[in-house]
Amino acid sequence: MPIIKIVAFLFLFLYVIPIMTVLCCMFPVFRHACFAGMLYFTSNEYSLNFVPMPKWRGTARGYAFTAVSLFAVPLLLSMFFSIRYKIKLFPPGSFFYFLYYLAILLSGINAIHMHQWGFEVYKMFWMYVTFLATFNYLNNCKNLTFFVYLVCCILIILFVVGFYQKYRMGIFQIHSTFAHQNSLALYLELFGLLCLGVLMNEQISRILFCLCLFAFGGSVLLIVFTYSRGGLVVYFGGIAIVCALSILFNGFSTRRLTLLLIGLLVLLSIVGYALPHIILRFTKAPAASKNTRIVLAVASKRMANDYRLGFGANNYSEYSSGRYPYVGNFYAEHVQYGGIVETIYLLVAAECGWWGLGMLILWFLYYYLSDIISMFVLRKKPCSGIVIGLFSGMTCIYWHSSLEWSLKQCNNFAEQMVVYALVGVIAVNRKNIKNAYKRNQARIEQQRIKLQQGRQSALQQSRGNSR
Repeated sequence: MPIIKIVAFLFLFLYVIPIMTVLCCMFPVFRHACFAGMLYFTSNEYSLNFVPMPKWRGTARGYAFTAVSLFAVPLLLSMFFSIRYKIKLFPPGSFFYFLYYLAILLSGINAIHMHQWGFEVYKMFWMYVTFLATFNYLNNCKNLTFFVYLVCCILIILFVVGFYQKYRMGIFQIHSTFAHQNSLALYLELFGLLCLGVLMNEQISRILFCLCLFAFGGSVLLIVFTYSRGGLVVYFGGIAIVCALSILFNGFSTRRLTLLLIGLLVLLSIVGYALPHIILRFTKAPAASKNTRIVLAVASKRMANDYRLGFGANNYSEYSSGRYPYVGNFYAEHVQYGGIVETIYLLVAAECGWWGLGMLILWFLYYYLSDIISMFVLRKKPCSGIVIGLFSGMTCIYWHSSLEWSLKQCNNFAEQMVVYALVGVIAVNRKNIKNAYKRNQARIEQQRIKLQQGRQSALQQSRGNSR
C-alpha cells in the first residue's frame, strides 16, 4: 500500500500538477477552474495520506496531501511563471503566521512522538501555500464577484447534502460533507455571514442576490439542524453583528429593513420548528461532556506551566492519558491516549507554551484589526458588506474556538487561510477601492449635470419655438 501511495504521489507531482500548470498558463479559464476547485475542496476533504495513523487522537493523523493543495499548487505556479502576474511571497500577516509556525517548530524539542509532530508541521506548510495561491489570485484579478458566486454555490451544495442527510438518511445532527457537526458550524460561520454581509450592503445583480439569499438561508437551516449548542448561539450572535454593523456603517435602507423583517420571521419559524430538539440539546447535555471539558482545561494550564516551549504539536493526547499526573484519576492508567482539550487556545498553550499561544493570538488579531480598519475606510463604499461579513465571521470563529479545536482540522484551517487572504487583498487595495469609488461618483455627477443641462437647453429651445 505505501508503494502505491508513493507512485500516486510521484504521478501527481511529475505529471498532473505540471500539466495543470501549463494549462493554467496557456488558458486563463483553467486558472479560474483551479481556484474554484481549491475553494470547493475546503468544504470536502479528499487527501492522499502518507504514514496514516487513523487511531491517533490528535489534530493531524498523517502527512496528508489534500485536494485543496492539488489545485493550489498549479494555481500558484501558473501565476509565478506568468509575466502578467505580480507575485507576493509574503502577503500581509505572513510575519505573524511565521511566528506561530516557529512556535510549532520549537515545540518539537520536547515532542515524544516526532511523526505526529511532523504531521502538524507538514500541514502548516501546505496551508501557507493555500494562503499564497488565494491572495495572489484575488490580488491580481481585482474582482471579488466570482469569489462570492463560488461561496454561494459551496453553501448551496452543503445545504443539499445536509437536507439529504436530515430527511432521507434520518441523521439527527447533520454534518453535511464534514466529519463532525462542529466543523460544519465553524465553516458556516465564515462563509454564511459573508453572504449576509453582501446581501445587506453590496450592489449586486439579481442572480447573485438570489444566490446569496438562498445560500444564507441554507446556512441558517444547516446550523439549526447541526444542533450544535455553541454553533447556534455563536451563529445567531454573528447575524446580529452583521445587521447592527450594516446599519451603523451604511445607514438604514429599504433593502436592509425588508431583509431584517423577512429574516426575523423566517428565523423565528425555523427556530420554532426545531425548538423542542434545541431545548433538549441544552437541557439534556450529558454531565460527562462538561466534566471532561473542565478536567482537560485545568490540565492544559498545568501542562503549559510545566513546558515553556510546549511538549510538541499534536502530542496532547499523550500527556492527557492516565500515565501522566495532569488529569489525575480521570483516565485509567492503562488508557494509552487521552482526549483533546475542547478549545484551540489551551491546546496551543499546552503544545507550544504560553508564548506559542501569544503568537497564535497575534496572528488572529492582525487580520481582525486589519478588517476593522477596512470597515471604516470602506464605509458606504464597495466591499463594505464583504468586510462587515468577514468581521462578523472572524468574531464568531474566535468566539467559537474557545469551545472547539476544529480550526486545526484541514477543512476549517484551509477556509481560514482563504478568508485571511481575502482580508489581506482588501487591506492592500482599500485605498484604490476608495479612489475608484470617488472617481465613479464624480463621473456619475458629471453625467447628471450634463443631462440636466441638456434638458434645460431643450426646454428653452422648445419655449423659443413656441413663441
